[in-house]
Amino acid sequence: MVLAGVCALLMCASVAAAATPPEPTSDVPSSAQTELVLIRVVPDDKHVTARLRAELDVMALDTELLDVPDDAPVLGTELLDRLEQAGASAAIEIAIDQQRIEVWVADGATGKTLTRRFDLALDPEQAEPRTLAIAAVELLRASRLEFARDAPRGDPPEPDDPGEQATESERPPVPDQPPDRSQPARGALSLAPMIGGGPGGLGATTHIELAGRWTPRERFALRVSVWLPSLGNSVANEQGSARVFVGMAFIEPQLRLPGGASWFHPELGLGLGAAITGIVGAATPPLRSNTTVLAGFASHAHLGLGFELTPRLWARLDSYVGVILPQPTIVFVDEVVAGYGLPFATGSLGLEFWI
Repeated sequence: MVLAGVCALLMCASVAAAATPPEPTSDVPSSAQTELVLIRVVPDDKHVTARLRAELDVMALDTELLDVPDDAPVLGTELLDRLEQAGASAAIEIAIDQQRIEVWVADGATGKTLTRRFDLALDPEQAEPRTLAIAAVELLRASRLEFARDAPRGDPPEPDDPGEQATESERPPVPDQPPDRSQPARGALSLAPMIGGGPGGLGATTHIELAGRWTPRERFALRVSVWLPSLGNSVANEQGSARVFVGMAFIEPQLRLPGGASWFHPELGLGLGAAITGIVGAATPPLRSNTTVLAGFASHAHLGLGFELTPRLWARLDSYVGVILPQPTIVFVDEVVAGYGLPFATGSLGLEFWI
């Protein structure tokens, strides 16, 4: 009887142990954590923001507006500094300008910031909210794919140090001013009518300027220009008359100054070149007529102002003060009746085309 009772007790204990469910271990998470992505559109655009939220929601990513004042400048590469504060894995900033749009993506997994620029002058449809949202998401996806490709196979990637940021060589260049204005191109051609004059009695001079400009650096340009005489000038007295044509050509290094506005581009230049003066005389009989061509050295100081109408088309206002040596003079029977170029001043208003 005693043996039977012990057996019964053991069977009951076994059944109770089998019926009791195991306690959950701390190693198994109760629910998967969703990644947080900070977003910002500058200036605020509800349509772009809503579309961006929708695209990120498709990727199962939570979104939250970046906590910065509305008038704060574009953060750009500083987006990485905001991730740890907000507990986010990535941040997206879309900066909308009149002529271009920049999309910035900071990825905490790689510690890098990527950017993509859209030139609205070439394709205005790139400003559509759906296009911008898809571009931002594709940029984030490309960063994640790069991280997955670089991660060692077999072992899960170790989490990045939250305080680690990209080195300067990994970051894209930061523009000096809100999105510019990187020049749309490094070369430009310009055309401008010119009017000027100087002491010497020759009167007002008119030219047509043809110029080309190369900008290998943000603050430096090299300009080549040709001044073609258009109407010419006339001088006359009782001994006869003369038509005078002055043409010039210059090579000009330029210092490109900050304008304070994205559409304003001032510059200073020093032109060095040559001048050709043609004098066609018509003497009163019995004096003999003569035609002369004079060559000389020419130089000018140049103040130029560029006004950006579009990234490819600028209006230009330019002024020049210079000298021609030796000074070309018009002589009637050993009498100097006029001269030019010591000094001369000229102004122009024209157009510049970036190519």
